[in-house]
Amino acid sequence: MIDIQNQDDTRQVPLEMVGIKNIALPLLVPTKSGKPQNTIGFISLSHRSRGTHMSRFVEVLYRNRHNHLSFQQLKHIASEAKKELKAENAYLEVSFTYLIKKRSPVSKKYSFVDYQCSVISKVNSVDHEQRLRAKIPVLLLCPCSKAISKFNAHSQRATVTVDVDFIREFWVEDLIKLVEKEGSCEIYPLLKRTDEKFVTEKSYENPKFVEDIVRDVALRLKKIVGIKSFIVECESYESIHNHDAYAKFTSDSITKGAESVNS
Repeated sequence: MIDIQNQDDTRQVPLEMVGIKNIALPLLVPTKSGKPQNTIGFISLSHRSRGTHMSRFVEVLYRNRHNHLSFQQLKHIASEAKKELKAENAYLEVSFTYLIKKRSPVSKKYSFVDYQCSVISKVNSVDHEQRLRAKIPVLLLCPCSKAISKFNAHSQRATVTVDVDFIREFWVEDLIKLVEKEGSCEIYPLLKRTDEKFVTEKSYENPKFVEDIVRDVALRLKKIVGIKSFIVECESYESIHNHDAYAKFTSDSITKGAESVNS
């Protein structure tokens, strides 16, 4: 049969990427505890080419469906796709929901928080790059509102998005904990009245703008060995405005001193 994808193209318009997007596969995501978490991943896999053989992408993913979603394994899958399609480079992105069991601060009731995450692996002929992206909900209380109000201060849920370029193995849980510590308070799905009192009062004693949390998270990330560069964003879903507050910081490649991510 005629292989249309491999025919020469004379239009001289090189494409940055070709491939497949949003194919769903079951995944085993490794956790810090050592017990893998079952989840569903939505995967995009591509390379640079005139045309592409979509079935080969799916075959590569299916062959690796039982493997844990370790960063080393993702690099292997991208490299396998690059070889299979005789491409100069390959790009693999896996998006998934990561669940962490959290205990409410006072009543000690357990529930789950879901975090939207993705891992990106890029492989070319000489090197590779891997990035971890996570969206982490936090609570923010407005410092200005607290300063000018006699009885109250407005607070709202916000999402911190962290995108790190890492050169060593890195745990999703550690990145989440780092960010949660820098909010006015953590988010808990299950709150009894004693918990709600705790969250309200803790937030009131720790007011932060979106600018504050982005800067504070950036300062923590700069000190962590294993992170080459990063992007931090925060979007606050304002409770007294018809718009959201937003801040962003993008680092350069940086040399950092050692710091434990849990410190």
